[in-house]
Amino acid sequence: MRRHRTGFIDRRKHTVTTTRVILQARTGSTRLPAKVLLPVGGLPLVVLAARRAANTGLSVVVATSDTAEDQCLAATVEQAGIRCVRGSLENVLERFLGATDECDDATQIVRLTADNVFPDGRFVEELCARFQQQGGDYLGTHSPADGLPYGLSAEVFRLGALRRIAAAGADAADREHVTVSLRRGTTPFRPGELVGDFSHLRCTVDSYDDYQRAVAILAGVEDPVRVSWAELLQRLERNYPEPQLRSACGEPTLVLGSAQLGLPHYGRTNRTGQLPRTSALQLVRGAVTHGVREFDTARAYGEAEELLGAAVVGLGSSPRLITKLDPLAELKPEDRRDAVRIAVEASVFRSCRELRRNVLPVVLLHRWSHRNDWQGAVWERLVELQTAGVIERLGASVSTPAEAAAALADAAIQHLQFPFNLLDHRWRSAGIDELARQRPDVAIHVRSVFLQGLLLNSAEFWPSIPGVDPADLLARLDDGVSRLGRQDRMDLCLAYVRSQPWIHGVVVGVDSSLQLLEIIGHFRRASLPKAVGAELAAEFAGLPEGLLNPALWPARSGQ
Repeated sequence: MRRHRTGFIDRRKHTVTTTRVILQARTGSTRLPAKVLLPVGGLPLVVLAARRAANTGLSVVVATSDTAEDQCLAATVEQAGIRCVRGSLENVLERFLGATDECDDATQIVRLTADNVFPDGRFVEELCARFQQQGGDYLGTHSPADGLPYGLSAEVFRLGALRRIAAAGADAADREHVTVSLRRGTTPFRPGELVGDFSHLRCTVDSYDDYQRAVAILAGVEDPVRVSWAELLQRLERNYPEPQLRSACGEPTLVLGSAQLGLPHYGRTNRTGQLPRTSALQLVRGAVTHGVREFDTARAYGEAEELLGAAVVGLGSSPRLITKLDPLAELKPEDRRDAVRIAVEASVFRSCRELRRNVLPVVLLHRWSHRNDWQGAVWERLVELQTAGVIERLGASVSTPAEAAAALADAAIQHLQFPFNLLDHRWRSAGIDELARQRPDVAIHVRSVFLQGLLLNSAEFWPSIPGVDPADLLARLDDGVSRLGRQDRMDLCLAYVRSQPWIHGVVVGVDSSLQLLEIIGHFRRASLPKAVGAELAAEFAGLPEGLLNPALWPARSGQ
């Protein structure tokens, strides 16, 4: 195929397929207000992003809202000679349809966002050419599986497919994020000239640190509009060296859990208790320095939220803080909806205060039952707070495969966390891995990868479960370590979980800086080949739920 003006000639059909690039923009960013109007490379960010996307002749339209807040944005775009279309603030899908009302169903629509200036016309054209070659309705990047930095992203899809979704009654996820239904089950786009894995890098503009990075990368560039995405990537890698922690492309990243930092006695095998505050602060800051970019916490984790907030304030990088709603244990089934809504609001704003964030990146239900309890009042209030910009993404922490399946069937769920480890066959048996693959829009994080420490400790720590021989299981794990050339049981357990392509993050708690470095070292090693991991897991199939579910363990004597 060869490019022809703003379209591609398909020699098989001898027709010209029109391509339209839509650059999604708004002024009301809660993390960095009016960021799209900040100067980068001598131009407002939105203008630079639009001109870079159009630097090979493609047709670019900026789509923003029709609110008074975005009037200045629209005027800036139009004064730069770029077409601007305005529509609903909340219904972005409707905005896209308004920007393409004169196009036919065969038109290729490319979706970009104005806070990402790395994509250029050449990047977009390669994406569209690949889309034409493979057929179908959708192709797009998907970090981190594509190996690209976070922010070097684009999507292309048929306008007809988008119109069908709208005609069928788009759900909330599609109205806000446009392509959720289209991208389910698709393979991510990776440009041909990309050599290596750069998914640990970041080039979006979401915070002031990100903005400073973008300004620095484009400083000294002779022509910011025409410089290629590949050259910008080289500059990014050269100026922002690789952290010690780095996951292979497509593998889960390390998410540092904080329960051990906030509670005096957490976990069956905890022998050290809660770290002193100074040591805990140093551990968190050290983790960020080494490349940990996500932390998991909860209102129920004692001092953990406050400690994380204090530890990361003022740091050069801005890690993602994932928290969970209060368990709401004080509420009764018969409580009124308004009381429930107040409790939810109190939990969320307490998290904002403790984490020192105006906006919470991710809030999870601590109990899946709260998705529907009190006639849906909990979830209703969370969605309202998300719409108001207090929460970016909503999800749930679940405990059983049945709960996970229900969550993955819920289009409103954007993030899911559950326990998973080498011994736990329940998730594979229930097909949760396949359900997760069908929802690439949902971030999947797993916890309890060491079964609350049992897999790393001697048999004396194990609960007494009928039909379970701890010494035998530990011996079989040690045999796997030896047979597969792993360093120890921790390495074996992590290598297995990291071999699961449908998992995006592994939540691991640590109680010392030394243990953190040990885990980071394991993440730098190769994971198990998928087939080897499946064979290993099959050796432990059939273990009883009484072992796999810590909620069913008998209490230890003396507790």
